[in-house]
Amino acid sequence: MSERRIPAPIAEIAAEIESTVSGFSDSDARWSWLLRLAKEHPAMDASLRDDRFLVKGCATRLYLVPKFEEGRLWFETDTDAGDSSPLIVRGLAALAQRLFSGQTPADVLAFDPEFFRRTGIHGALSATRANGFASLLRQIRLYADVFGRMAAAGKAAEAPSGD
Repeated sequence: MSERRIPAPIAEIAAEIESTVSGFSDSDARWSWLLRLAKEHPAMDASLRDDRFLVKGCATRLYLVPKFEEGRLWFETDTDAGDSSPLIVRGLAALAQRLFSGQTPADVLAFDPEFFRRTGIHGALSATRANGFASLLRQIRLYADVFGRMAAAGKAAEAPSGD
């Protein structure tokens, strides 16, 4: 993972996403936006593509690699085939990474899980994609919970093995 820049607060990023999505006239515009996010999403270093970081419950091989540094969660996401894989899944992962990476565990856990339904992002997904996206969001919250508890207990936080 490269040098980190602290992102805007999660509420500010969410408002920006909500404003963008609300400006779409139809679902085709939303899909085009997700596809653009997927294509612009930087590829993850191949050395991070380890089965222990696969999101369980996602039909696409989606990796979620967490890191906890200086009280903040950092995530890298990518699909097995990078930008030649199912682009909607890659776009959803890029969106989740944009929202949650660099935030504190407390901020991630306090974030309204209905946000993606409210914005219409979740509702436009097929059942398979919706289940995979829900699995990704659950995994992010799990990492936030684990790393937050470890930090509160004064323990060094390392990436859970996913086992």
